[in-house]
Amino acid sequence: MEGWYRKSPLVSCVYILLWVFSSATALAQGLIADHTRTDITSLSEAAINLAKATLHIGYGHTSHGSQITSGMTGLVGFANGGGKGLSHPTDIFAWNNGGTGGALDLEEGDGYGTGWLDHDCGYYPDWVNETRTYLDDPSHADVNVIVWSWCGQAASRTEQTMIDTYLNPMSQLENDYPNVIFVYMTGHANGTGETGNLHLRNQEIRNYCINNNKVLFDFYDIECYDPDGNYYGNLNVNDDCSYTGGNWATEWQNSHTEGVDWYNCSSAHSQPLNANQKACAAWWMWTNLAADLSLAVQMNTMSARVNGKGITVTWRTESETECAGFHIWRSRSEEGQYNRMTTAIIHGHGNSSTTHEYNYYDINVEDNVLYWYKIEEISISGQNIFHGPVLTALAPKVPEFFHLSQNFPNPFNPITEMNYQILKESKVSLRIFNLMGKEVRTLVDAIKKAGFYTVTWDGKDDADRPLVSGVYTCRLVTEGGCSIRKMMLLR
Repeated sequence: MEGWYRKSPLVSCVYILLWVFSSATALAQGLIADHTRTDITSLSEAAINLAKATLHIGYGHTSHGSQITSGMTGLVGFANGGGKGLSHPTDIFAWNNGGTGGALDLEEGDGYGTGWLDHDCGYYPDWVNETRTYLDDPSHADVNVIVWSWCGQAASRTEQTMIDTYLNPMSQLENDYPNVIFVYMTGHANGTGETGNLHLRNQEIRNYCINNNKVLFDFYDIECYDPDGNYYGNLNVNDDCSYTGGNWATEWQNSHTEGVDWYNCSSAHSQPLNANQKACAAWWMWTNLAADLSLAVQMNTMSARVNGKGITVTWRTESETECAGFHIWRSRSEEGQYNRMTTAIIHGHGNSSTTHEYNYYDINVEDNVLYWYKIEEISISGQNIFHGPVLTALAPKVPEFFHLSQNFPNPFNPITEMNYQILKESKVSLRIFNLMGKEVRTLVDAIKKAGFYTVTWDGKDDADRPLVSGVYTCRLVTEGGCSIRKMMLLR
């Protein structure tokens, strides 16, 4: 089914059905674990237990990356002894490969060996191939989080080779394994300061994650700050926490009480406090990833319509669990930077099994502008998740560029939608192919005028037979160009 939504200049309502799936790519978005996320006392017992019940993690690393897991190991005894005033049940922070005994399920790679997830993400393309081999093995069917650390190689990347050997491969893995969360990571400090190439490459990774709602463990950022928030990145901080004038970790350890404020543990190339901080940030990340996967607002519909001089965004929930409320975010492009439009939270209904409808009136709009909206859902415990982008409003009369949007929802069952826009009248072909390259469905094969279009696919082939679960590609071909999108059908 295809709908034409060429606007002139105001738009009629665009409706999109939004189903929330237990999909990693749909749920875990926009998390950054950095030096501001190291307060282990902020994590509730329920959040920790949820992480242990929900996550199955594969972690490839060499020596520097072991700081996270050695810190996590030391944290178990520290918490058991009441460090930082913690009073959780014994071994609440336990972890092992397999999650036995109620522990967090985390499998470490084989380091410099030849087993699962060996070496680190500085070894391209080995780390990509290792990831695929690991995830394709039936014994790892439950794995829903993959993490790779750097050793020292991030400092040798250029802007382009960082894209070619890390950012693009990570993005491709996300597309190919939509039910797995891929955690990005920055490289460890090396004493070259804010003007050094390492700092620039870490900022490149960070900006990419922020702009594209990725999950980031900011290894470098944690090494730039002591627990009191004092910054050493401008003082040539190194991986052992030394800086021009001292060592922030040993200074802090010497002025605080071991077993109460910090704990002794192994920390390759560095000080125990560094591993302490990274372990705490890791547990913050684990609990937030688990909360994202478990957030239980069932969103039903969203719509946008011109209302006087503004746009009314409306959404409906079928049920809510621990829902504090929502914020609205907006962008002028589907994959561009989104800005929060709401200053105060739009309050949710906490725990509710009935339908609720919400409205937000956006008055700061312009004619002939294409808008995309996201809804940020916030739980009572403070976790958040972004839904969308799911709709557009106030489009220009004529498109400014050729484009095929990512389908939404994705993954889907059984219906999904995609938008495309063409610059001039031309023959349009929009077809679905399976992973073998076989065409399974023709959605559009006709002459179309310049404008904006919405197409719906019901997960069936041309003979109206339901297709099996899997990855499919949508290929748009016009006289103005060709564009391909991957999508996941989950029955």
